[in-house]
Amino acid sequence: MSTRSVIQPASSIGQLEDPVGEFYGPLFASLPRRGQRATAMRYVHGLLTVQGRKTMRSLAEQYGGDAEQQRMQHFISNSPWDWMPVRQALRAQLQHSLEPQAWVVRQMIVPKAGNHSVGVGQAFVRMLGQTVNSQQAFGAWAASETASTPMNWRLQLPEAWVTDTDRRRRAGVPEQQAETFPGEAACRSVLDLVDGYRDADPLPAVLSVGSLDLVAALREFRAAGVPVMIQVGAGLQLAGADARLQNQAGELISASRLADSAGVLRRQVYWLDPQLRLSRSCAAAIRVMLPTPQGRLSLLLLAEWDRPGPKPDRLWLTDVTSRSTAELLRLSKLVPRVDQDFEAIAKDVGIQDFEGRSFQGWHRHATLASIAHAVRALAEAGQTRVGLDETALRAVS
Repeated sequence: MSTRSVIQPASSIGQLEDPVGEFYGPLFASLPRRGQRATAMRYVHGLLTVQGRKTMRSLAEQYGGDAEQQRMQHFISNSPWDWMPVRQALRAQLQHSLEPQAWVVRQMIVPKAGNHSVGVGQAFVRMLGQTVNSQQAFGAWAASETASTPMNWRLQLPEAWVTDTDRRRRAGVPEQQAETFPGEAACRSVLDLVDGYRDADPLPAVLSVGSLDLVAALREFRAAGVPVMIQVGAGLQLAGADARLQNQAGELISASRLADSAGVLRRQVYWLDPQLRLSRSCAAAIRVMLPTPQGRLSLLLLAEWDRPGPKPDRLWLTDVTSRSTAELLRLSKLVPRVDQDFEAIAKDVGIQDFEGRSFQGWHRHATLASIAHAVRALAEAGQTRVGLDETALRAVS
């Protein structure tokens, strides 16, 4: 069955007493006015159905052209509504249907031609290997082996934006938004989402991002009660602390050398790739100590080998010390799951297509695009039918 047919609604949705439906109703409950909720639904519906680039004009053409475009423009850029309650509602809505295993943080690069879009600046993009004029944002994705969807976004501001009060005022950037480094924005994307929640079994955060202050990140997540797994480089200096290994005197050596010495700990692990094919690799979880100005932190170093050889292909540092090597490796494999869903779904529903210049407009578009992504991701996983038909849309107009 095609994606398009899967996301179409059940015929009874238009007859529901709450025409927004069980899925959309809780998501938009924080919007105070009926008209706002209707516009939000039409915006999401447009993101799901319009072909090509998702501009305000193309989304509005389905519902009356210029007049609807003005309503959408006002709703996204000027109408007073807070996007965080909507994102928190999306988190609550997907807690059971998605059954996420971790928060995966992914960087999003949005190339821009000019210099007026909020947060735009020249930055070296590691994945492209070049400097690009772009917006840089970090998304916290709820991820399982079978599906993932973005839940929260943090827009990084280059230093030129943080220090230019006039520029911030024109774009409506709030005073508390001041991350000049990618690592800060990456951490905040998760920490803002879980702020105020103290789950009995909190989901771990999985970060594979550059320019991260490792010690600061570990301490921030620990203070928030969020377990964390961070991809690290081969040269990171660590001290071995695993009683199962011999000839460890506690001296600092590179993470790569430490992994090489842990051959006895290697285990063959099976995991699902993003196409849900069974794959395998070798992994070892090694107890280590990370030196910090306040003392040494006790952690696990997870090393993975795609093929036989001394040097590991990937290295992760984590304070999740109660899980097996296989469980830890499967957590790390949620990163390619998110990467695939970003390319196949998030881009298609227009996550990068916002053309406005304001801070609040960017975040509101990202919020509604995340909802559209969730609809598509759950539908493709065969878990829900939450599309909107014309009857439902007219009912809330």
